[in-house]
Amino acid sequence: MKKQVAHVLLGTLYLASIYTVQAVNYSGPREVLENQPWSIVCTGLKAGEKIIWTRNGQQFEELSTGDIRVFKPEKGVSELKSDHATELHEGSYKCTPNSNESFHLTVKTVTKIKVLTKDDVPLKLECENHTAGEKVDWLKEGVPVSEKFAEKEEWVKVTDGVLTFFKSDHELHGNYTCNTTANVSSTSFFRVVPKPTAILQKSVSVVEGEKLTIICKGNHHPGIKIMWEFAGKTYNNSEGRVKLLTDEERGINRAVLNVENIEMNDRGNVTCTVAYDWNDTANHMNSTVSLLRVKDKLAALWPFLGICAEVVVLCAIILIYEKKRNKSELEESDTDQSPDTKPTPNKDSDVRQRK
Repeated sequence: MKKQVAHVLLGTLYLASIYTVQAVNYSGPREVLENQPWSIVCTGLKAGEKIIWTRNGQQFEELSTGDIRVFKPEKGVSELKSDHATELHEGSYKCTPNSNESFHLTVKTVTKIKVLTKDDVPLKLECENHTAGEKVDWLKEGVPVSEKFAEKEEWVKVTDGVLTFFKSDHELHGNYTCNTTANVSSTSFFRVVPKPTAILQKSVSVVEGEKLTIICKGNHHPGIKIMWEFAGKTYNNSEGRVKLLTDEERGINRAVLNVENIEMNDRGNVTCTVAYDWNDTANHMNSTVSLLRVKDKLAALWPFLGICAEVVVLCAIILIYEKKRNKSELEESDTDQSPDTKPTPNKDSDVRQRK
């Protein structure tokens, strides 16, 4: 009877835990354009439940700067909101650590990114909503292209509203905008960048059960996309114990691979692939590989045990040697007791007896 009651109680607790996890729901736009407002609403929160908004399993700086705001919860509802979406806002959000569910927000950029290499020359940029014969104004970082490259006209030219690059040079990289005189409000945004690079450590060693943290570095510009391959599986977003985090120092999303509780079967190659558009040609992408070595968590114990064993053996040898040496010394002292060394009788006593 007691066992049945225990099983019932355990079942009740299990169902209660499931209910607690499933009670939290999220709503809001899954995709949002860059610079547009967005919000995520978390419902089903219980009274007194701790509310901690996280992105990809970590708290984010935008809460302290006010770029992202949390509105005071009312009747089990908490709202996360921002007036201007940026690339760094993309990720998986949770309103409470008690929830297994998350809300993934994708931020789409309105800026068209073009990779400029020697193989891409000449590269042409065309303004949207442009009709033949219509005048088009092209700017680089807010400065007219004709002024920016006044001394290098052979590098860049505007013909019939089309901006053409005839050379691959770092001076040409940057942000470009264009608009037509007929429709000034219609502005097209472009970003010209070099081919991205990917750099990882040649190898990294982690003790079994500890955390792996590895950063994919390189020549990256805003809008870069990073994909990881770990333990034979490809990751574009955080999943399970695998977290893709932002490199806060450079402001690059998903540049940090974080894996909790490393296992022995995780050993192998870790691959980082970078591109500005996964549909782009292969020569505009790059990838690199790092070898992950997983050390046995007891590996450090074996040398210590070996040293202890050596000490025990040495002590045993010393004890045996001392014991044998003491025994031989005792035997030598016994043999030294010969008849010549026995005490002689007293002559005076013999003389007295004769009297």
